[in-house]
This record gives sequence, C-alpha cells and structure tokens, in this order.
Amino acid sequence: MGCALMPRIVLSVAEWQAIARELDRTDTASTPAELGERIQALLAAAPPDWPVQDLPLELDVSSAEAVQAIYARLSGEDPGAGQRAASVAEAMQIVHDHQQHT
Repeated sequence: MGCALMPRIVLSVAEWQAIARELDRTDTASTPAELGERIQALLAAAPPDWPVQDLPLELDVSSAEAVQAIYARLSGEDPGAGQRAASVAEAMQIVHDHQQHT
C-alpha cells in the first residue's frame, strides 16, 4: 500500500504573511481549521528580517487548494486561464484541420 504525498507549497515569507492576513479576513468556515495555525507556526519559525526567504509547507490537499486559491486571488492570477487557453488552442486546431480537409 503506497503512502499518499502531501502537496508542498513554497512561498516567500512575505507571501505567507499575505496568505495569513487574507485567512484572517475571510470566512473561516470555508477553509480547513488548522490552516491558519500551520501558517502562523511557519512564520514564527522564519527569520523576521528575511521577507524574500522561500519557506516550504506541506499541507493536506484541501489546505493546499485553499492556499493556491488565495494566492491566485492576491496575485491577480486566473486559475482557469490555462485550461481555457488549452481549450481555445484545441478548437483552433480542429478548425484548421477541417479547413485543410475541405
């Protein structure tokens, strides 16, 4: 029986701080209960004068998804953009192939 790997997220101290602030502001019912505590423990162990230092944190799947969603929202990323771009490229290829055969 294999061991399930926990997702590992690596962000800078400043990014983890921003995630923690956002968790404090958002509805805690929609995030895993111990996520905020795990991030606070990580930040407490980090050197305070190294805001760009990357820190890894292994999280369960639901916590990792919550962090990724918050990070995407804070950074202005669109989490669905990659899938939409792939779908558009696939559609364009289908049209191109059809035009080549007609």
